[in-house]
Amino acid sequence: QTTQLCIEQLERFVTNEKNVLDLGCGSGILSIIALQLGAQEAKAVDLDPNAVDIAYENARINGITSHYTVMAGNVLSDEKLRENISEQKYETVVANIVADVIIAISSFVSDCICEKGTFITSGIIRERLEEVKAALNENGFDIESINYKDDWVCVVGVKK
Repeated sequence: QTTQLCIEQLERFVTNEKNVLDLGCGSGILSIIALQLGAQEAKAVDLDPNAVDIAYENARINGITSHYTVMAGNVLSDEKLRENISEQKYETVVANIVADVIIAISSFVSDCICEKGTFITSGIIRERLEEVKAALNENGFDIESINYKDDWVCVVGVKK
């Protein structure tokens, strides 16, 4: 459900001029879909080093051979990774992780997203919705939409 929620929002927001950052990319599905939807460039990051090879293989299977960078590391603690990611501003950031991580990375995302950029978050259970909304608001995002599938929530914030 959480992946579906994110894909629905990527379909709304990704256009030809977009560059996308996928935090907690796993298999790379969301960043690959963003490129298929017309994003010009995508960066993807996951804690698991195995995710890098898996995401690149999934990209190749789906015809993505360029404009895609996948990295392993923790954006909360790896300063070199944070600097690498922050070399540019992103028009869309997607994070399909858990509420605790979304709350923790909201400040970092606020620093590396464009003004009026879209932060698509999911992996959130209904009981944690208010905490996620508060973190996004505290870090300079207006809540654009909230969508539900079963007990899962997708919150979209737009950078003020």
